[in-house]
Amino acid sequence: MVRVLEIVLDIVYPAACNESVDTRHPGDRTAAVLARELAAALPQLVALSAESECVTAVTFDRDAALARAGWRVAVETRGDGNRVVVSNCRITTPGITARTAVFDAPLDANGFALASLDAAPVLFRHALAAAGEPVPAAALCGERCRWQWMRDGIEVELVLDAGLHDPNQPPDETRCLHELRVRAPWPEEADAAPVADALFACAHDLVDAAPASLPAFVRINDVLDRMAAGCLAGDGDAVHAEPVDLGGVDTAQGALVAIARNITNQWLGNDAGVRDSAKTEFIHQMRVSQRRLRTALRLFSGWQDDAWATRIMPDLKWLGSMLGDARDRDVFVDSTLPALVDADTEAARWDALRAQADAMRLAARARARAALASPRYAHLTLAWLQWLSVLAQRDSEREAHARSLHKHAAKQVRRYYARLAGMQKLTAIDEASRHRARINAKYLRYALEFFAPITSRRTRTETTRTLARLQAVLGDGNDAAVALRFLEAMDVEPYQLGFAHGWCEAVKRCSAKEGERLLRELRKPKVQGG
Repeated sequence: MVRVLEIVLDIVYPAACNESVDTRHPGDRTAAVLARELAAALPQLVALSAESECVTAVTFDRDAALARAGWRVAVETRGDGNRVVVSNCRITTPGITARTAVFDAPLDANGFALASLDAAPVLFRHALAAAGEPVPAAALCGERCRWQWMRDGIEVELVLDAGLHDPNQPPDETRCLHELRVRAPWPEEADAAPVADALFACAHDLVDAAPASLPAFVRINDVLDRMAAGCLAGDGDAVHAEPVDLGGVDTAQGALVAIARNITNQWLGNDAGVRDSAKTEFIHQMRVSQRRLRTALRLFSGWQDDAWATRIMPDLKWLGSMLGDARDRDVFVDSTLPALVDADTEAARWDALRAQADAMRLAARARARAALASPRYAHLTLAWLQWLSVLAQRDSEREAHARSLHKHAAKQVRRYYARLAGMQKLTAIDEASRHRARINAKYLRYALEFFAPITSRRTRTETTRTLARLQAVLGDGNDAAVALRFLEAMDVEPYQLGFAHGWCEAVKRCSAKEGERLLRELRKPKVQGG
């Protein structure tokens, strides 16, 4: 069996909905052209084959047991015929996959048969037999090129699968997908850190080497897995936050790793949708992932190091500003401005302003898409995933890092609850102070969601529900304040601006009063055990 560590990157030809990208010449990025460009940009690459080869891969549905165990059954068609390939993979940390090829053999003319897997592991064959007749789940065809790449003493293999498409359908010229896999052997008992460092260094080089019009972006799963799950870029629905699994975790550092994994799944589950889809929910959920990430690093501030401060935080702020502006303008156009207009008896006089606001919203979306299609964003995601990989391998000998999860969680929850409970008179404080109250409510709510498995039942239900309502109510007031700032920067009539001032002040006052009522209802959260 051969085990490798692997990083997967996509080079995605942008969808037609991205107006900022020239899509007039989609056919000029063939495998041969991409291979030449990569080889020219990275002269250290050594070709492992003289020419590219056409490869078709078909994966098969797995039952729940096989899926949980990380098994993949695939049939690959190359120039030398068909082969059945069985592999096992697990994500060590998001972006880094340990993949073990356990079986690879020619497939006879009779097609896929369980008998072909006689040399596969016994437990796998039993599980596969119990799953019944294999059914194709995903199929892709493309041109493959392979190179060897020596990096920091590690022998790395680079695989390019270009022009990937469903072999049963003609290629979609407006959305060509090319996949890069950077992988290196990871022998049993060997330290994974040097291998992972070499792979990340290669991935950063690939981001810079990829053509400017086709930047490369790291992915958690490869394209076959994403196609089988029906979640290729821009397809399907936005990814919402899932509950954090703290099973078996008893230290603060272990909790941070689990929380960071959870947030990364939401982050990278939505970025392709922001870039390639017109659905606004992708922007919303990706912005939520960034807010959750900032909250997590506040709760675990002792783990912020030089790499975090210099390579990650500045670009997270840049990304947050792009997503924030796009999301705020979506809310303004879809919710706040219509409510304001409905409050006026002469709604028609707002039509021109609504059209102006929508144009500004589309411009903000375009800026967010351009940001997520940039090498700067690609480097940010790689830097974050590498930081998380290092964190997961770090020895928690230091007292702060070895701290009990329960003690750490209780301290953070008490801190944010005290800040929020001390702001009862929301109607008597200024707008900036109410904004801080909303932020504190958000921090406390996210903290309770992160630590939910170790909080009391009442905290998980009543307290969290009250916090969600409080955050929403104060959010209405904040949306009104944001709307007023947008209106003041637009070409509005004096009547409209005056009406907006009155309406927005009424909304902020109402939200502050309701916020006070909810604060009185808020029960003190409890962290159990420890």
